[in-house]
Amino acid sequence: MDPTAEARPVPPPPSRLPRLHTGTLLAVLLLSLVLGVAWFVAGQWQSESSRAALEDLRARTARLHHLDTLLLQILDAESSVRGYLLTRNPVYLSPYQDGHAALALTLEALRAEAGPDEAPRERVDQLAMLIDMRWTLLTQAIERNEPPGANSPDGGIGKQVTDDIRNRIQALRAETQADIAATQGAAFERLADARTMNRVLGTGVLALLLVLVVVLHRQDRLRERMAVLLHSENERLQAEVTHRTAELSSLASYLTNAREAEKGRLARELHDELGALLTAAKLDAAWIARKLPAEAMAQLRSRFDRLLDTLNQGIALKRKVVADLRPPLLSELGLVEALRALADSGDIGEGGGRLETELPEQLPELPPETSLALYRIAQEALTNARRYAHAQRVRLSLRTEGDELILAVEDDGVGFEPAAREHNRHGLAGMAHRVQMLAGRLEIDSRPQHGTRITARVPFARMH
Repeated sequence: MDPTAEARPVPPPPSRLPRLHTGTLLAVLLLSLVLGVAWFVAGQWQSESSRAALEDLRARTARLHHLDTLLLQILDAESSVRGYLLTRNPVYLSPYQDGHAALALTLEALRAEAGPDEAPRERVDQLAMLIDMRWTLLTQAIERNEPPGANSPDGGIGKQVTDDIRNRIQALRAETQADIAATQGAAFERLADARTMNRVLGTGVLALLLVLVVVLHRQDRLRERMAVLLHSENERLQAEVTHRTAELSSLASYLTNAREAEKGRLARELHDELGALLTAAKLDAAWIARKLPAEAMAQLRSRFDRLLDTLNQGIALKRKVVADLRPPLLSELGLVEALRALADSGDIGEGGGRLETELPEQLPELPPETSLALYRIAQEALTNARRYAHAQRVRLSLRTEGDELILAVEDDGVGFEPAAREHNRHGLAGMAHRVQMLAGRLEIDSRPQHGTRITARVPFARMH
């Protein structure tokens, strides 16, 4: 890939995501809650008012009953005395004899119903005085065998007292009935107010519920739109990541290939140019040594020997550098022999640990890029084992397994944590990229103090 080529267009980012109006939803919910509480309080107030009105009506109805009972008891007593006076039969006196105690109970009930108010209790006391007066007159009539003033045109004092009692009872009944009517009127007014309040609050609650349903529906639609937009954004980002990853991978492949090409160019130049210069210098030094007189050569022998040794070391260094840049065995004898030579190129660790190899006798002809990638992976793994692992034993193996060619380097060194993110593992990243270029995979199995195993698996079918 040419890194200067124009990059593929990346999908544009979507418009800004819509906002969920959470504040509106909370306001509607809060207002619904307030109206619901108000509706509940109004219902409780209506219930308490109705109960109080019913209690008041029951008390006033009981007062009417007591007033009617009081009047009936007095009339029964008068009738019993009148019957006795007409017949002289004592059996007629039973309502009179039992009536006094009944009248006392009825008057006591009326006083209790009057409550702490002075005016109603005073009227009841006045009524009690009239009843006592009438009872006294009835007692006198029994003793005299005739009612007092029975022959008078107006019926006598007895009739007047009875009329007065009846009038007072009728007045109390009218007052009680007026109170009952007022209580009923107030209850009906409160009922009308409560009905109006219930209608208003109910309508408000229903309206808010309708608004809440609409808001929730809009929220659901917004969530669906957000989900669609987020999915679209994720796809766009995934496409961009894939695009950028492909660009970086292609750039890394280009740089790797360019680096290998540059290494090959340098190896050729060193072999051709520097090698020729060093060889020519060695030949010239040898020619000069042969042409000098023996007397002069005896004095310069040590320096000529040092010069020749230096030239030989330079030639050997040139060969080593050329072999590192572009191993000649890899192109001449193949991957297996290049790996054998790589294994023999140095000891393991400072203590000169053992390096074991398990290599096949031969392999099918491999593409140059495959052989070079596997060789570089082995070279990097052995370099790490020599420099950092402090291993005493390293094992290099190459084998075929099914449709895969497997290269493995295993040591018993200090190991490391593969999941830990560090900034100095470019060698491992380079191995992984070389394997990815061949559509293979790199496996790293390591733990602190338990050694390291690096396995490169390359599809074998791609090499035919």
